[in-house]
Amino acid sequence: MQPFTTLTSTPAPLKVINVDTDMIIPKQYLKTIKRTGLGTALFSEMRYKDDGSENPDFVLNQPAYRKSEILVAGDNFGCGSSREHAPWALLDFGIRCVISTSFADIFYNNCFKNGILPIVVSPEDL
Repeated sequence: MQPFTTLTSTPAPLKVINVDTDMIIPKQYLKTIKRTGLGTALFSEMRYKDDGSENPDFVLNQPAYRKSEILVAGDNFGCGSSREHAPWALLDFGIRCVISTSFADIFYNNCFKNGILPIVVSPEDL
C-alpha cells in the first residue's frame, strides 16, 4: 500500500447523499477478488449511458475532475453492504481521499485498511 503523506488535487464534488456501495461498485462487478481493474466500474450506473458511452454530466467525466484524487460527497457515504470492493474501486480509479459529513462505519474502516483517507467535516464546511 502506498503510504499517505500529502495530497494535492482538485476535489470532485459528487452532490449525492446516501451513496451506497452498490452505487460505488455495482454487484455485477463483484465476481473478482482482485483489487485492480475495478476503477472502470466505479459509479458505472452514473458514469455511463445505457449505450456504454460516458455520461458527460457525471462529475468524474468532466475535464476539470477527470484526474481528481479527492472526492467530496454528501451525507452517509458508503452505506449499504460491507463489500470491500467499494474502496478498491475508488482507489483503482485514483481516489485517495473522500470528504463527507458522515460515512457508514464499515466503509469508513475499510478506507483506512485500503489506503484511502476518509475525512468527516461539518455540513457548514462542506
